[in-house]
Amino acid sequence: MRISTMQMFRQGTSSILEQQSRLASTQQQLSTGKRIVKPSDDPTGAARLVGLSASSAVTGQYQNNILAVRNRQEIEDAALAGVVDNLQRARELAVQGLNDSNTPADRAAIALEVRQLRNEVLGLANRKDGNGQYLFSGFQSNTVPFSETSPGTVAYNGDQGQRQIQIGPVRQVADGDDGRSVFMDIPDGSGGTEDLFATLEKLATDLEADAPDGASLDQIDTALDQILTFRAAVGARLNALDSQESINGAVLNQLEQTRSAIEDLDYAEAATRLSRESVALQAAQQAFVKVQNLSLFNYL
Repeated sequence: MRISTMQMFRQGTSSILEQQSRLASTQQQLSTGKRIVKPSDDPTGAARLVGLSASSAVTGQYQNNILAVRNRQEIEDAALAGVVDNLQRARELAVQGLNDSNTPADRAAIALEVRQLRNEVLGLANRKDGNGQYLFSGFQSNTVPFSETSPGTVAYNGDQGQRQIQIGPVRQVADGDDGRSVFMDIPDGSGGTEDLFATLEKLATDLEADAPDGASLDQIDTALDQILTFRAAVGARLNALDSQESINGAVLNQLEQTRSAIEDLDYAEAATRLSRESVALQAAQQAFVKVQNLSLFNYL
């Protein structure tokens, strides 16, 4: 079989270009530290990397959701703790006001402090989170939850919505509690309800009238129990967030290990391959030069 000079030239050129391509690919791998620089390097591995990247992004969003919910829950817990402190002080004042040794002036002074406590509780009930949204307005997070419609009367302006935030593939957690459930619907012992603000207002009014009522003390105790119940629910949600955050962290770590095993470069192997490909390229170039010098005309 005869091989023309042009065919030999083309074969030599093709061999050199192929060796140069391999060498360039290895150099790029070493410069990036990645075994898969383009999908054609490993189509199966590249496809797996796309899936891993998507899974990491979703799990990372779960972690961001946990951070946002935790911030709201911690602020809610602090607000409820403040309400508990004020109610405990109101209870002390109620007990003090029931003492028969008090004069009308004494009870009027106690009533003044009770009203101050009521105003502090109202401020806590209208507290905002770090994003400027109200904690206790339900879905109406930009609406002030509580307002005085008349002296001594407080109305709830939110709804009873409760946002469920995804913190894991199959796990959601509420990001707060609505104000009606926390502050307004407190059982009054007769089958009805009485809001916390009305309880404190009634206590102050009775003290101002020099006619304290022991029922106010019982209603404060009921309100305390309700606030403590909601605070316990906040604590349970915070524990759930911590647990899921650890699970998500382990998933992210596993995904990263899998990605590294697929994508990251074995530097020792790549360096050896670079040396081998460099030698192969030099051999191809030298062979090309020698072959190009083989011609009958050189002997004429």
